[in-house]
Amino acid sequence: MKFVRKKENTERYVDTIFSVVNAAKADPLAINATAGCLYDEEGKLLTFKCVYDAEKTIQPAKRAAYASSPSGNADYIDTISKFVLDGRVKNHHRAIATPGGTGAIATAVTSCLDEGDTILYPQIAWGNYKVIAAEHNLRSLTYDVYDLGDLFEKIDSIDGKVFLIINSPCQNPLGQAYSYEEWKKIIGKLDSLDKEVVLLCDIAYIDYADGDPKAYFPLFDSIGDHILVLLCASCSKAFSYYGQRLGALIAVNNDEEFLDHYINLCSRLARATWSNLNNAAMINIAQVLSEHRKEYDEELLAAKKMLKERTDLFIGQAKECALELYTSCGGFFVTIAYDDNKKRDEDHQKLIDHHIYTIKVNKGIRVGLCSVPLKTVDGLAYKIKELI
Repeated sequence: MKFVRKKENTERYVDTIFSVVNAAKADPLAINATAGCLYDEEGKLLTFKCVYDAEKTIQPAKRAAYASSPSGNADYIDTISKFVLDGRVKNHHRAIATPGGTGAIATAVTSCLDEGDTILYPQIAWGNYKVIAAEHNLRSLTYDVYDLGDLFEKIDSIDGKVFLIINSPCQNPLGQAYSYEEWKKIIGKLDSLDKEVVLLCDIAYIDYADGDPKAYFPLFDSIGDHILVLLCASCSKAFSYYGQRLGALIAVNNDEEFLDHYINLCSRLARATWSNLNNAAMINIAQVLSEHRKEYDEELLAAKKMLKERTDLFIGQAKECALELYTSCGGFFVTIAYDDNKKRDEDHQKLIDHHIYTIKVNKGIRVGLCSVPLKTVDGLAYKIKELI
């Protein structure tokens, strides 16, 4: 193609998610299970009152101002790091603000990998991993999230640096999560390697997980010198702040001097890519976490309870009617299991023809319960089973 880089991907890019989302919005009879955002029981995008009340207090001049640095405002970086790490990580760490969780992942990939390197991510996963890999001319390798043996075999098959993406807990789209014991085995495997390892933990949905989802974080205190842990966090989900595009990349390593160099590299990339971040959003999240934490925790707990009621109901009714789902530990989505993507395509269209809008993923159909009110969730599994 004229004028563009020689290795440009010339395949016509069509975002399949947004095309189905738009079709659902245009259908007045739609059951819209396409969204990756949390909606309330009235069908409106859920917003945390404390977040948007605090935002109103920011003066226009501060809203309009540039942020203090391409890598983010110092108070935001400090508060978001404490919020994410929750006192669990004693090892050296540094952070940079990013435009959403996607910006954190893209920064990690750009800073750590060269063209032709391998990126290892789940076989059934958020589709943007593949897009990011292709745009950076990387070799994609996938693993089965339910089979640590398969993961370890794939790790061993990589020549050179290992760049591993784990999206847990509340994996998109499966809802899968690794247990503490599984995390110990994963860290143990990575520790045993005689090569550089980058472990990217996509924790975009971690705040909606049950139990103690950060219990494995202390394992990062005993990693080998050859391991760099990168935590990619998203304010989109944690604070229902999707359009403000704010997140963080938190790096953990034994070498404090290296981390200073690494964050400097990421800051240069930030300056060369987005130049400056959403100043008002950073001010707001910092003040919510420092001044309104109690209100935030209460609202988040209510949102988690609402989401869990939907997922428990759908999964329970799916079992009753033998609708096969991948094993889920919670989160925004559940996924109907398929061995054959051709059959998946046929069934996906059948659902659309009957006003049920979902998202196709590799070997599955993702049902976004995050956007479906409980009264609509009730009986939805039976409807889907009857149609497919």
